[in-house]
Amino acid sequence: MVAVSSPAKVLVTGANGYLAVWVVKKYLEAGYSVRGTVRSLAKSAFLNDQFSHYGDRFELVAIEDITKDGAFDEAVRGIDAIAHTASPFHWKATHPDELIIPAVRGTTSILNSALKHGNTIKRFILTSSVAAVREETTTPRVFNETNWNNAAVEAVNAKGSAAGPVVIYLASKTLAEKAAWEFVAAHRSEISWDLVAIHPPYIFGPSLTPAPTVDDINTSHREIYDTLSGARTGAQLRNQGNWVHLGVAAEAHVRATHAAAAGDERIIIRSGLFFYQDILDAAADLGIQNVPRGHPGFVNLETTKAEELLGLTQVTSLRDLVRESVEDFRARGYPGFST
Repeated sequence: MVAVSSPAKVLVTGANGYLAVWVVKKYLEAGYSVRGTVRSLAKSAFLNDQFSHYGDRFELVAIEDITKDGAFDEAVRGIDAIAHTASPFHWKATHPDELIIPAVRGTTSILNSALKHGNTIKRFILTSSVAAVREETTTPRVFNETNWNNAAVEAVNAKGSAAGPVVIYLASKTLAEKAAWEFVAAHRSEISWDLVAIHPPYIFGPSLTPAPTVDDINTSHREIYDTLSGARTGAQLRNQGNWVHLGVAAEAHVRATHAAAAGDERIIIRSGLFFYQDILDAAADLGIQNVPRGHPGFVNLETTKAEELLGLTQVTSLRDLVRESVEDFRARGYPGFST
């Protein structure tokens, strides 16, 4: 296990994504250089504008199809660490292949490139998800890094498309992470790097990506918008989940890069528990909405590793998160959030 400290060079895949832009930002602020991969340089020009003041410490390369063999061969050359964030996330899949193939093949593609051409790489950080850890439960339960969401994989294997888009997504994250650990185990004697898997739950926070319309909002952040805009039923407001602030999730990737002890670990991160009603409660506290109080949480996550290995403490409150989100929605002129 080797710490990779600045001014090392990090490859961030899917660099124009909701989380990835923040990951790039945090790496640059910490003194690292960043090479980002995107599908289209033209559609990601905003990144060059956003990070222009870092000069040659930031660069972009285009990889149109991350599932192709050798897609990352050139991108990994001269890199000290990789943060693989690129993986599809949405609730619209009508067939398992829509999410599972790019998630798994995208991961194995870059791992193969790192094996063949990444002789300077010392650490590989995989953006996994709590989706790969927790299973559905009808009783209170605490999940930790020893758990896997095998139930989602079994459901997709048994039902195919009928498993539904949410379960398909859960299976895609589980299978992609398992593929990564299996790859490392199979090639342990050949690789110069170790693997760290970061497991965020819902990621909430103001976006650094262009999102001119509501339809452009990231799937995770859209949960906040839909709740605040009144799109949830009473039953949905009683649904519960875990969340992490976007900035904290990005910082976790940086700390997982330079914390030697993080090597070969799965690490759950989060900022707190929430009911969807709690989002409205926080808005009410800020004078944005007038709604009744919520209810306590039910499913919990163990985050000791994030605190001990990465030094992450969950300091952002849900109220602060809602305030930041509302300010972001207002700045973009989204319906129902005009100043």
